[in-house]
Amino acid sequence: MSIIIIIGAGAAGLQAGRHLSKAGNRVTVLEAASEPGGRILPLAPRGFSKAVEGGAEFIHGPLPLSLELAKEAGVELQPVRAQLMRKPGATGSNGAGDPDAAADGDWEGMLGDDWDELMQQMEAMTEDMPFEDFLSLHFAGERYAGLRQSVRRFAEGYDLADLHRVSTQSLYREWVREGEEEEYRPVGGYRRMIDFLVEECRRAGAEVICSSPVAEVHWQKGSVEVLTAGGASFTADKLVVTVSLGVLAAGDLRFHPVLPVVDEAVRRLGYGSVVKIFLEFKNPFWLEKKAEGETIFVISDQEIPVWWTQTEADSRVLTGWLAGENMRRFQHLDEKGRLASCLRSLAAIFYVEVGFLQRELAASLVLDWAEAPFVRGGYSFDTVGAADAKATLSRPVEDTIFFAGEVLYEGDAPGTVEAAFWSGRDVAEKIMARR
Repeated sequence: MSIIIIIGAGAAGLQAGRHLSKAGNRVTVLEAASEPGGRILPLAPRGFSKAVEGGAEFIHGPLPLSLELAKEAGVELQPVRAQLMRKPGATGSNGAGDPDAAADGDWEGMLGDDWDELMQQMEAMTEDMPFEDFLSLHFAGERYAGLRQSVRRFAEGYDLADLHRVSTQSLYREWVREGEEEEYRPVGGYRRMIDFLVEECRRAGAEVICSSPVAEVHWQKGSVEVLTAGGASFTADKLVVTVSLGVLAAGDLRFHPVLPVVDEAVRRLGYGSVVKIFLEFKNPFWLEKKAEGETIFVISDQEIPVWWTQTEADSRVLTGWLAGENMRRFQHLDEKGRLASCLRSLAAIFYVEVGFLQRELAASLVLDWAEAPFVRGGYSFDTVGAADAKATLSRPVEDTIFFAGEVLYEGDAPGTVEAAFWSGRDVAEKIMARR
């Protein structure tokens, strides 16, 4: 039996804690926030009639660990029937198209032949390069101006990628499957799966302690002491660190002695941020464009370019999603300016007056994940050479300190809760194999 401390009660930390505690280890999971979940964050904001999902919301395909855990936890999975709507400017270089046109839920339909050419060039690559360099090399000139604009927005908005760092080959591996697999919403949210993992940990004898941000780790081979910001001390034989890449990069977690090899690996990995927006209206004025049980996804060239509806027929909430350059401009606005930006975007998308939206608005919430102190961003993206950095971070330090989290995932669903579940299980198996 080992005594193990896990820093972070998100998907990776709780998955690791579950497996390690069930194997007979003495496990303590320390979570900085007041509730477990990490980037799974259900919220009940003032003025809203229902809770909203501040963080992860969808299961992006038939992902094995997510589906298995949902089944164990008794969580129903609701298939997402999606209508993807393109609005002014959100087209490829083939033309503007009808502003009310809708694709059947795939990105390719919005870019036409240009998408096929893009995929062919990406597949033919023999040497990886940053995506911006790839576009300059293969898709320069006015002929591809629309394509460049659209795929840049997609890489920044969907993958949260820095275009000058993100691996083109990694984008190809992800995008080539875009639209092929059904997506799901966990009924009741991912939080039900998190609650199940917490209960599993505690049932196996583990402690899950919230409101305990870790400030320092003092370590030597076979021994660690963890100090929280509140002055509490915990000791163990091994430590599993599952905090986000943003927290590691910010140096919020201090190691004594320092871990320069780990620090260098962290610098070589990519991590993006996102702003998520929730607007509840008195009446769902978009219903005439939405079939029953359907989710509308809108992609546009507006200040807030991406919006989606909820599945429930009686939902009056629109969710906005903002990353990349638009996000950085938005972050400089005050509260009034942010709301004005949201309403201008929706007015243009749905062809209504801003004044109408102002009168109909019942509640609003803007969640900037860069400002979340225990997360500091959204999720990771693969840089050129990320595999080497991941391998470094995946290697245990003196068989004492282990790292886990969605950033270390090597499969087909990067930046997802599935990636975190996978990494948590992987690090637990690694520790158990070393006994």
